Amino acid sequence: MDEFKVPATSANLGPGYDTIGMALNLFNNFKVKKRKDDLIKVKVIDKSNNDHVLKLNPANDLISLAYKSYFNFINQKASGVEIIETMQTPLARGLGSSASAIIGGLTAAAIVSEKVIEEKDFIKLAVLLEKHPDNVVPALVGGLTINYNCNEDYSYYKINVSQNISFVLVVPDYELKTKELRAVLPDKITYPDAIFNLSRTALFTAAFINNEYQLLKKAMEDKIHQPYRKELIEEFDQVLSKAYEWGAYGAALSGAGPTIIAVADKNTEKIAEEMKKPFKARNINCSSFILKGCNYNLYEYLKGRH
Repeated sequence: MDEFKVPATSANLGPGYDTIGMALNLFNNFKVKKRKDDLIKVKVIDKSNNDHVLKLNPANDLISLAYKSYFNFINQKASGVEIIETMQTPLARGLGSSASAIIGGLTAAAIVSEKVIEEKDFIKLAVLLEKHPDNVVPALVGGLTINYNCNEDYSYYKINVSQNISFVLVVPDYELKTKELRAVLPDKITYPDAIFNLSRTALFTAAFINNEYQLLKKAMEDKIHQPYRKELIEEFDQVLSKAYEWGAYGAALSGAGPTIIAVADKNTEKIAEEMKKPFKARNINCSSFILKGCNYNLYEYLKGRH
């Protein structure tokens, strides 16, 4: 039985809507065993929910879909397999649970088939299922990635994240579907808003390349998605205020929410405690994680096996 891990991710970071994502050191673990028959069996254990075993619908089970898409790409019949995912990432909270499933399914197929396709093709298969690259790319290669498409391919620039900085994530106990969160976005944005985000995106990238995190309060501002999505998260502004009050460099939605992420190098326990208070005031349970960036490259691990 082979084992590997896929990191949680935080996407849409600050101004980087659909373009900037980061891997975090919270892992979903996969076990893969080739079967003698043609059956594809997938089991998902949710560690964040008392080891609950998820009921999977074969029509939208992303692990199976990714697994089969890989074999289709290499023009082989999908081999029988047993895949067990043990999730630490909360479902549908803006921490890349679907990206993890997709990368897990593709990786399992690469292991079972003993064929590792080119990285650009691996990413393309993942994006076909996920629809956008800013979760699947950092889940595959680690670090902070700036993602862009070139013709029909997807490319990225990776920044290794310093281990001197921490990420405080507060996860409220309710679910927001990405489809619903996309529905609140406008069809068009203005030139001033686009320019605002372009300047912040450049500043955000500079902050992480040069470890100048004091830039992040301005660099994580956004006018493309957060002003609209925060209407579905009543506590958003209060949570950000608490993060800044206790020393966070920057704060924003993680993914499409409802998780909120803050960047800090001190007082992380206190920041987490204070960020929870606006949710608790409305009797909403929430959990928190204090994490580091994950620079682990799963694709390089795959290449190293063969």
